[in-house]
Amino acid sequence: MISKTCRYLLCFALAVLIGACAGGDEGVLRPSPGVGWVIGTQTDEDTGLSTVKILRTLNGGARWSLQTLPDGLEGLIGNDISVVSSRVVWAAAGAADIETNAGAILFTANGGDTWSVQTLPDGMISRHIKCVKGISRAEAWAASLGGDVLHTADGGMSWALVDVRDSGGEVIAMTQVNRMDVAGPDIWIVDVAAGEQGVVHSPDGGLTWTREYLPDVTPGHGPLVVSAFSSEVAWAAVNSDGHLWGTIDGGRFWTRSIDSLTGTADYDDINASSADIVWIACNGGGWNGGFTARVHVTNGAFDARLANHYPYMMEGISPMSDDKAWAVGFRMESVEPDLPRSAVLMTSDGGVTWRRQSLPAQAYDVALWKVSFAGAKR
Repeated sequence: MISKTCRYLLCFALAVLIGACAGGDEGVLRPSPGVGWVIGTQTDEDTGLSTVKILRTLNGGARWSLQTLPDGLEGLIGNDISVVSSRVVWAAAGAADIETNAGAILFTANGGDTWSVQTLPDGMISRHIKCVKGISRAEAWAASLGGDVLHTADGGMSWALVDVRDSGGEVIAMTQVNRMDVAGPDIWIVDVAAGEQGVVHSPDGGLTWTREYLPDVTPGHGPLVVSAFSSEVAWAAVNSDGHLWGTIDGGRFWTRSIDSLTGTADYDDINASSADIVWIACNGGGWNGGFTARVHVTNGAFDARLANHYPYMMEGISPMSDDKAWAVGFRMESVEPDLPRSAVLMTSDGGVTWRRQSLPAQAYDVALWKVSFAGAKR
């Protein structure tokens, strides 16, 4: 009789053989470990109606499959996804037409086999959920486009509105939230419309908040993305500006980098895999496609590994380490639709080379927005 160990080894060898022999498009990634999700939007060509779509991989992107989502997501777009583990995932959605003031937080605790839409609290300014950050099976944070901050400590059975006030009791109002991140008790939110004071930070789990000053921000611009490596180290980027702003003292002081990678396009996502290494997904401004970059920042100077991904505008990035990362983006509108609407890319050599992963035919028209893997920084 074959032992359990031998059966495992035989199955593994067979999987490797099948992967080596299988055909496919040039540049499509072959199997590697990793459980992850991507979120985006599918729009009906006839009706123009949008709906949220989520895809999952159980094998590092060798195969992606569409998840079955609850009813009631019509008219919504996929904004954010946050993987806590291979079982626990939170997702954020908002209205395609923000005037309808609708949105949702989605949750799974069984690896995406079933998803639920959670109840949002009353009294929200905006129900368009722009970002979410899962901490555990029980705890998560979220923020709406209009500046509502939400927290749950019971797995989303109840979400509470958080009172965002400074140490003097004054309300800190936000009007255009785009991204958030959490590291321990520190919560970081970026409010684009607030310009140089658009980083809103709580160092104590949401009890008190402060607006932090970003130096040398061009008037009319504001922080679009933020990534917290730790309670002391965080990074931010401003819309239509290729610099990075960093803090190493918990947000007391921020400095702008000397170097820049673009002067006109947005960094739609940044994610720090180390205190001084930041991964970037840039949309390219819709003209020349987007790019990914792995930037090592030393005294404000960039050592950047940049890769262009025409015709895809890169929108999300999720690094596992300083060497391994996934990125997603969707095709420019000006390009004829002979390619999938979106691309999922993976690198295992620190961004020197990226390889496109294979998507199912049912997802060829899904515009992917954000990506998150189990074990990744975000």
